[in-house]
Amino acid sequence: MFTGAAISKATPTPWSSCSNLDAKISIGGKPYHCIRTARGNFAYAPADVPSGSAAPDSGQSGAHPQPVDTKVDPTVLKAYNAYDHAACKGSHPNFVASYLISPTYKASLVSQQKILFEQAMACYSAYFDKPVTINIVLVTEQDYDFLASQMTNGQPVFSDIQLRWAKFMMDRIKAGAGRFAGSAGWNVATNSAWVLMVDATSTDVVDTHGAAHEFVHILQSYSKSVFFPLYGDGSTDADYVNMPPWFWEGTAELFSYNSISNSAGAFSAAMGQARQQGKDAPHLNKITTTAGVVSALQHIEAPSDQEANRMFYAIGPVATEYLLATYGYSKYWKIMQSAGIYKDFNDNLKANIGLNQDQFFAKASPFILSQWKLTKF
Repeated sequence: MFTGAAISKATPTPWSSCSNLDAKISIGGKPYHCIRTARGNFAYAPADVPSGSAAPDSGQSGAHPQPVDTKVDPTVLKAYNAYDHAACKGSHPNFVASYLISPTYKASLVSQQKILFEQAMACYSAYFDKPVTINIVLVTEQDYDFLASQMTNGQPVFSDIQLRWAKFMMDRIKAGAGRFAGSAGWNVATNSAWVLMVDATSTDVVDTHGAAHEFVHILQSYSKSVFFPLYGDGSTDADYVNMPPWFWEGTAELFSYNSISNSAGAFSAAMGQARQQGKDAPHLNKITTTAGVVSALQHIEAPSDQEANRMFYAIGPVATEYLLATYGYSKYWKIMQSAGIYKDFNDNLKANIGLNQDQFFAKASPFILSQWKLTKF
């Protein structure tokens, strides 16, 4: 599931971070739009400032400017280069997309989403060895009845549990706690995948990494559901033993930003923005030692509270970034696919990289700490 920056209620300021490219807002009575800056991150710039421009002074957006690095960290560079960017520019022979679009969803957003989903399908078509159907459902926060009525192969697209999640996301958007949200999974009953993207009726530009983020969850859910169908429905901590949330959401953030970044610098900046989600976890984000890194990751091995939830998206991507850089893309895929074979994620890691979770946390902690220290809340 993805909510990310959409849940923030912070009032935008000039050069503060944004997530929807070309989104137009008014700040102090003057027009601003969301651009990709020279650093590769997204920020609100004056309407007459073109994309690719540098923010004043620091060259970085936000009320708390990040350090300006002219050199990408070697591990970050390895993580970027390890990803199969070439695949994302190809076709997707193993995916058949079925779009289920509510009457209230803007046609302009449909075209934007289709471009993003076409790329996401290309990135991961090779993950499957046969054609599969993906039901891509595009709705607004007003469309719960539409969701509940959708069918595929004579079965409901969404289970009761999934509909409850959908209602939760829609209600948050109705309450003003964001403009977009998403969820995805694999439906064993229909033998098909599904993706749900909810955009507020006021939205004019979709989130650029939402489709890619949710698509990764299809791969993960397929691994869990098909290879090990008794993993549970996510309602108890035990259901996260074979794929813990730091890996679940960390992978979705890592792969999504990697897939849409056209350079290592842009990827590095995007991962910096992902870490910013930790600002909503004030009791967990004060990490100053490698031991603190391990403790934080151990705390979020299963859902426990809202702060832990935010850290899935913030520190999870840094841990998975190290995993990708150190062990490579093919090994990473093997870990995801093995989530259905090993009920305990410790056994999965041990079989594939020779380390259990705590040992991996300890090995990755110096890199994670170095990146966390760059993040100012």
